[in-house]
Amino acid sequence: METLELKPIKNKIIAAYVFAREDSKAFQSMNISELTKFLHKREIRFITVDFEVDLKEFSNTQFAKTLNDLKIQYFQVDIPEFAMGYIYNEIFEKEEFVSTLTVEYQNLEDKDSYKGQSLKNWIDMLNSEIQEKENYLSLRLRPMWIVKKMLDIAKTYKEEEISFAHFVQQDICEDICSQIVEQLRELNVKVIQYNKKHTIKNVVF
Repeated sequence: METLELKPIKNKIIAAYVFAREDSKAFQSMNISELTKFLHKREIRFITVDFEVDLKEFSNTQFAKTLNDLKIQYFQVDIPEFAMGYIYNEIFEKEEFVSTLTVEYQNLEDKDSYKGQSLKNWIDMLNSEIQEKENYLSLRLRPMWIVKKMLDIAKTYKEEEISFAHFVQQDICEDICSQIVEQLRELNVKVIQYNKKHTIKNVVF
């Protein structure tokens, strides 16, 4: 089974260009001419995407077709299901327990009694633990796996210097881009990040 281990890649100079876009519709409205110039100028070898979009649907966009024409591979990056499994199980078990306690609490005649207050505190504590687990999964663990996927892809290229671009959905970026950028830089990857106000055409390097 694949394990999560983040280490710098030896003997490689890697540059990552990170772009946030509103949603998957952005792939249909890109300036393909300027995009092509950018990809050539920066010698982009592969693209990673983190959007709420089916990869088959994405493959039909003009963006993906352009990448195919340029022989630039693209990959959807995400945390693998097995890595989410054990945390989801913990969350599910706690949610089930909360449901049981909530029913018991609601059936109490005196919710201000010692038992009622104890149940309420227990429910609040469990809900807090569930929130912490969900935050860890989405805001900590998922970015680490995305970085791992990026580096694993970079390893498959023989060149000593390699550049790639990462396109991410804006609302997702607001949650995890800072973690991804920080982790990449800690692994000696040069990161150039652009926000949603930038377009391919007016990017200043």
